[in-house]
Amino acid sequence: MSGVAASAGAASGVRILASSEQLRPSYDTVVVGAGSAGCVLAHRLGRAGRRVLVIEAGGRANLPAVADPPQWPTLSGSALDWRYATVPQPGLDGRIVPYPRGKAVGGSSVINALAYQAGHPAAYDRWPPGWRHADLLPYFKRAETFSGGGNAWRGGDGPLHVLSLADVRDRTPVASAFIAAAEERGFAMTPDLGGAVTTGVAWNQLSVRRHARDDAATAFLDSLGDANVDLLVDAQVLGLVIERGRCLGVRLAGQIVQPEGEVLLCAGAIDSPRLLMISGVGPADALRSLGIAVAVDMPDVGANLEDHLLLAGVAFRARREVQRSHYNHADALLYVPHAKAGESPDHLIMCLSLPFVQPAVGALPPPAYTLVPCLMRPLSRGSVRLASADPMAPALIDPNYLSDPSDLESLVAAVTLAREIGAASAFADWRAEEVYPGRNWQDTAARHDFVRRAARSFHHPVGTCRIGAVVDAALRVQGVTGLRVIDASVLPGLPAAMINAAVTAVAERASDIVLGG
Repeated sequence: MSGVAASAGAASGVRILASSEQLRPSYDTVVVGAGSAGCVLAHRLGRAGRRVLVIEAGGRANLPAVADPPQWPTLSGSALDWRYATVPQPGLDGRIVPYPRGKAVGGSSVINALAYQAGHPAAYDRWPPGWRHADLLPYFKRAETFSGGGNAWRGGDGPLHVLSLADVRDRTPVASAFIAAAEERGFAMTPDLGGAVTTGVAWNQLSVRRHARDDAATAFLDSLGDANVDLLVDAQVLGLVIERGRCLGVRLAGQIVQPEGEVLLCAGAIDSPRLLMISGVGPADALRSLGIAVAVDMPDVGANLEDHLLLAGVAFRARREVQRSHYNHADALLYVPHAKAGESPDHLIMCLSLPFVQPAVGALPPPAYTLVPCLMRPLSRGSVRLASADPMAPALIDPNYLSDPSDLESLVAAVTLAREIGAASAFADWRAEEVYPGRNWQDTAARHDFVRRAARSFHHPVGTCRIGAVVDAALRVQGVTGLRVIDASVLPGLPAAMINAAVTAVAERASDIVLGG
């Protein structure tokens, strides 16, 4: 179970409320969403003595698979998933793409693949001043306890435990072959992906403690100690109450909750812009067309959706049984160094110790393994829009995948590299044959066709309330006092890694900003 305390007055300092009737008379701060950012904020503000109410639409993550790292794929589509999906994607032959988002205390950190990496500094150095890598490094460190110990790059005593698979012995053997194959192809081994060198082939790094998932709830809520933090579960926020340019509170079914201080919107890259728009903050013409009164005309709300793409997959039939991972099935990976020194990588290639093939491509029974190319710097941009004025209606999610032609060509290059690594002599003892793309990689048309059929979301949406467009440098919603957005939606661009570490560090720094007034 995602381990927040189950009753009032429990040792973690968090009171779990099943009904709004149990609310205290007043709060300093209301946090909307108990995902990674919301849990960090509850931890830091609660420890500073603030009276905090966190409102979460889901409940406690009580499925046994949550704690068991290899079972993470079973959580998509479960009761802990909002089960969102995109609109049809022309760039992917019109496919509708599943878009899992966590519906539980801990948010998407409860259902994700556990990867926890900050990524290359250059990706952050494209962000506005105050949010660049040097600004965030102290907060990456503050958040974590790294298995390799604290140093100039890593934290040694933070709430969240990060395990480098370099520090374990039960790694899957096919991952060792991948590392040798990448080195054969000329890529250097990186001892710590969060250290001085963030590119190269390496052992994965995961949010794991004592062989179990360490999500935002187990890390940041369970470690609160004595604090005035209430967590209202199974309560969906229907909107924000905004009058005369000020956010007064949040609307629940039959009730408005008004803090003495601020509302911190931490509902994620999909639902934070949705809640802003349903409350009248967004593109005026679109809101009026749905009958929503405009509080602030802000065209950038819901715009600039970015998401990493991956391909499932470059798949190989194995000569013998492939030992499954004890972790997240991707024990080793390669961040491909950029051709230009000092730039963040365009591509990531992960070695999965199981067959991972998009249904549109085909099927592959075990024994098999897959090399998964990922596009880390997509140029395509999408949007999140309202489907209706109904506050319970899911948003229209349009990542607009492969709308920029260069993304398609970049993925072709990534597949080509993955095939070269898969053909290396280091894999000779494992490789029976390359099944996908195999012979379907003969010419440009076939390559484009394979990429369009094999591509899917990496589930890293960011940018829909980005800094400098929707929020200012202190994450305050422009044109509205008493309201900040603090989650993946404010990221001005994608990090060159999975996004959970970046969201956590942004929330850590945001907590200091909030506490500083």
